[in-house]
Amino acid sequence: MAHLHIQNLQAGYGKKLILDKINLTVEQGEMIALLGPSGCGKTTLLNALCGFVPVSGGEIFAGSRSVSQLPAEKRNITMVFQSYALWPHMTVAQNIGYGLKVQKAKRAEINRRVSELLSIVKLEGLEDEKVTALSGGQRQRVALARALAIRPDVLVLDEPLSNLDAKVRLSVRHEIKALQKQLGFTSLIVTHDQEEALVMADRIAVLNQGKIEQIGTPEEIYHHPSTPFVADFMGAENHIKWPTHDDAFRLNTSNPAAELDLYFRSENAVLATPQAASKDDLNAGLIIHGHVEQSVFFGNNYQISVRCGKHTIQADHDQNLSENTPVTLSVPNNALHAFDKEGKLVAHQKNHAVSVKSMRMNHVC
Repeated sequence: MAHLHIQNLQAGYGKKLILDKINLTVEQGEMIALLGPSGCGKTTLLNALCGFVPVSGGEIFAGSRSVSQLPAEKRNITMVFQSYALWPHMTVAQNIGYGLKVQKAKRAEINRRVSELLSIVKLEGLEDEKVTALSGGQRQRVALARALAIRPDVLVLDEPLSNLDAKVRLSVRHEIKALQKQLGFTSLIVTHDQEEALVMADRIAVLNQGKIEQIGTPEEIYHHPSTPFVADFMGAENHIKWPTHDDAFRLNTSNPAAELDLYFRSENAVLATPQAASKDDLNAGLIIHGHVEQSVFFGNNYQISVRCGKHTIQADHDQNLSENTPVTLSVPNNALHAFDKEGKLVAHQKNHAVSVKSMRMNHVC
């Protein structure tokens, strides 16, 4: 049975509709990441679940209960805020036990639960410290422990790691995921960090303009985007309008006249110099000829900007290349995301090479 079920949910602020018929099912113990650009409705969805934003349509079920019209305190859905929202005048133990105190739990029960959570989030010995004396990572653990103290049906996290520096963020995101697996709580997490979503989530929902564009496993979202928006948002930064008016481009397709939007990642553009190049691989989905415009060091590789006439394509390479070096890029069929003019995914077509001359290409990086 689904632990959280959202059906045709509509919500917004005043007369402005932000969420439009959201449908989402979250299983017991599952973590779903909500991804999307600013203003797409991610945080509004969390606020609607928690009861901070009124629902104007649809239903929210937590277990078998409809909680859509219940006040926030009766939903048993808790949020870990981006700012942590800890009480600065309270100790770590007092912050963690605050929700239980509001529920009028007995002192012995509060003490037992606080002690249990201090151990779980690895904060033993800090129970009497003021939260203002803690590091960012420790404060995040306190906020997580406080949210878990009341044993919520659903835990929602609104960009919980955005205030941490890069090194601490890597550590804490793995800790949260490990806790989620250990304790089996059901959760939704909002993040702007795609890598964070890929690492932490069991499934990812990509939102755009108040609607879910695609939901699937991290592998599905990354390798098989179902819409142009998802392809672009998930990092397929190279975008070509087909047909083109540039004979530097060749697309292997059985229908060369079809109007297509082609997306692919820089990591999937295989770059070869004249010294290393062999004959063009006719099994490649797309072949491009050009010259190096810029080479930027990224730590584990170089990102090469390749100039093709008036257009620029990004490709990853293991070596630094000099400006104006002639290169050939080939993109395999399984890495080429093609959409028709209605935005529908087109199956890959192979083994029909088409050289294109006197056509115009519009490239968007």
